Amino acid sequence: MKRNTPIMLAVLFVSSILFTNCKAQMTDDSLPGSRTVSVTGKAEKEVVPDIILFNITIKEYWKEEFEPGKKYDDYKTRVPMEKIEPQVLAQLKDLGVKDNQIKVLTVGHYRQTGKEALVHKTLQLTLNDFTVVDAISKQLSPRGVSAMNIAELKHSKMDDFEKEMKIAALKNAKEKAEYLVESLGEKLGSVLAIAEPQFGYANPVQLRERLTYAKSYDSGNSATEIRTIKIKYEINATFAIAK
Repeated sequence: MKRNTPIMLAVLFVSSILFTNCKAQMTDDSLPGSRTVSVTGKAEKEVVPDIILFNITIKEYWKEEFEPGKKYDDYKTRVPMEKIEPQVLAQLKDLGVKDNQIKVLTVGHYRQTGKEALVHKTLQLTLNDFTVVDAISKQLSPRGVSAMNIAELKHSKMDDFEKEMKIAALKNAKEKAEYLVESLGEKLGSVLAIAEPQFGYANPVQLRERLTYAKSYDSGNSATEIRTIKIKYEINATFAIAK
């Protein structure tokens, strides 16, 4: 009898494991959430930005560039930054841009073949209205201005929009789950899981080529065709199918 004891214990142990696994599987099948539907809810909104970062690049140039009949070899009279910058700032002030809305972003030099180095500087304006952007692009003198572009569009209430889009996306997920389940003659149960991806918005300046104005730009054009920020949000949700 003693020799058979280990064998009997092993048999009992294996039987216990099999019974436990079988019982767990039966329990899983009886869970209310075993019949589920998983969907992705989406929400989208376009808002007009109230923070516009607008860059203006100014540079030294040759006086002869704007004189009829002059060629590259004739460029000898440099117009310095000390003369160009005050003129640009004065024009901006006349267009309603305040000093605290302007900051120097970059300063550098560039050299043309056979000529002395010229200074260039990028000013960044923080604006709140596209009418000012349009006025600058149309009225700022092209002399000494090499480029203008919108660097970034933002909104001061982006946190509020984030919350709004999350709620809208979750509601959209529920609506989608309801009509899918009801099309099969079933009813939707309670939500079991919500997976929240990182919130984001599509910055139109990053997604599209920046609209840049060289000194030969058409003053009749508006500053940019980009007028809104498109905010998109997706959320994954799993719902029970009611029995």
